[in-house]
Amino acid sequence: MNSKHPAAPQAHLVGGGIASLAAAVYLIRDGGWLGRDIRILEEATLGGSLDASGSAAQGYSMRGSRMYGAAYVLMYELLGRIPSLDDPDKSVTQDTLDFWTESPWDARARLVERGRVVDAASFGLDDQGRVDLIGLMMRGEAELGARRIDECFDAGFFACHFWLMWSSMFGFETWHSAAELRRYLLRFLRLFPDLPTMRIVQSTRYNGGDSIVRPIVRWLEERGVRFETGVRVTDLDFETVADGRKAVRRILTRRGGVDAALEVAPQDVVIVTLGSMTADSTQGTMEAPPPPPPTGEHRSGAWPLWERLAARDPAFGRPAAFCGDIGCTQWVTFTVTHADDRFARRMATFSGNQPGQGGLVTLVDSSWRVTFHLFHPPAYPDQPPGTQVWWGYGLFADRAGDFVRKTMPECSGREILTEVFSHLGWQDDLPMLLEGANCVPCRLPYTTSQFMPRAPGDRPPVIPPGTANLAVVGQYCEIPDNVVYTVEYSIHAAALAVASLLGAPGAVPPAYRGLDHPHALVGAIRRLLA
Repeated sequence: MNSKHPAAPQAHLVGGGIASLAAAVYLIRDGGWLGRDIRILEEATLGGSLDASGSAAQGYSMRGSRMYGAAYVLMYELLGRIPSLDDPDKSVTQDTLDFWTESPWDARARLVERGRVVDAASFGLDDQGRVDLIGLMMRGEAELGARRIDECFDAGFFACHFWLMWSSMFGFETWHSAAELRRYLLRFLRLFPDLPTMRIVQSTRYNGGDSIVRPIVRWLEERGVRFETGVRVTDLDFETVADGRKAVRRILTRRGGVDAALEVAPQDVVIVTLGSMTADSTQGTMEAPPPPPPTGEHRSGAWPLWERLAARDPAFGRPAAFCGDIGCTQWVTFTVTHADDRFARRMATFSGNQPGQGGLVTLVDSSWRVTFHLFHPPAYPDQPPGTQVWWGYGLFADRAGDFVRKTMPECSGREILTEVFSHLGWQDDLPMLLEGANCVPCRLPYTTSQFMPRAPGDRPPVIPPGTANLAVVGQYCEIPDNVVYTVEYSIHAAALAVASLLGAPGAVPPAYRGLDHPHALVGAIRRLLA
């Protein structure tokens, strides 16, 4: 027997984000694979966009924050068999639902303008806005094609309360895909009646890295899965097999500046995460803005790998549709650590919500369109009592601020906080509020890239046409009816990848569809017409 090709099939998973982690779970749980036969190759850290780092002393940081709900069917099913971080007798799913019961959201300051809470109970839609919104939901994706959102509504729609809440909650901008907005509207019909209060939205007990990623990694490590970090996958080598399809035969890697090739046996499978919405991100400090994203050879490997594959074969889609215009996809997020509860108490008085129960707060008159959320303490397992953590982002990071006349990428953490506190009307108390605060800004070139207008073929299917032992997963593969920018999408891709490669593609249920629940549709229509 050739020692390079063991009899047992091996799984080579490129990327250590939630899609690869979920695929490894499915291979073991549903495919009966041994953990030792699964390898995960990751250039940076495990968890991908579900990351969280730092400490109370240096300042906590997370590049993004996540929300969940009943529509996340596959996510909750997967996590229902993974023990939670703190209690081995309780699953991650049960811990999340328990936390939702203990500390539900009930936003009382969803929109803020000129330092005052806006009554968001009325969506503010005129008759034309209602007609256009319902009309968009009733149109097919083939008809919409690559149209932008602002091609489907008049200018007045983008000033109404409904759009301000919807866009700031999900991250939509007017130049994004109308087809993707339609998917979101249909997927989250249940949310319409509670859009101002966000009562049905769920969140994990800690940040996503600690509540979701760490428990999955621990479960996989206990079963012998091999994690190899610091490995960049630069390309895949294919050969044509008997039925005319192309099979991966070598994975080209770079570790510590040394190039190497990983042989792929005929019985092996390869699962690749395409692209990354947090690739090439940079962090600033309280006193310095985040540096510009790296270019050339210093870029992370997620996008170059996809670009190389697509350049050779159109079956891999067109990555340039998503990563070709950083000006339209860039965000700046920021994580704030307070050594005391002065800001939290001030916000509780202002909003009527205790930390962790106020959902999102959007500053309507902010040129950056800042949205932020105070976490229920602790947001990190090691967060000391009395320390407060909150997170925010700017929807229009390329605009100059209203009080600090800079774009968000040009701003330090101190300048971002100055802008936010000033919009809340607290300029007189800036020295007190800034004392003991540590704001870590993060510049993300591709955060909303998955929302960019797209045409059929821009995103490859989970099993690219003409391939034999390969699947692609993540936010940039095509899953009909499902919505990107969600953990559910990555897990759905993983489920489809494993089931298809193991010969049982019909085993995965279709994506949750709001239209399959008539009560949700009726409730949404009533709310839009109110």
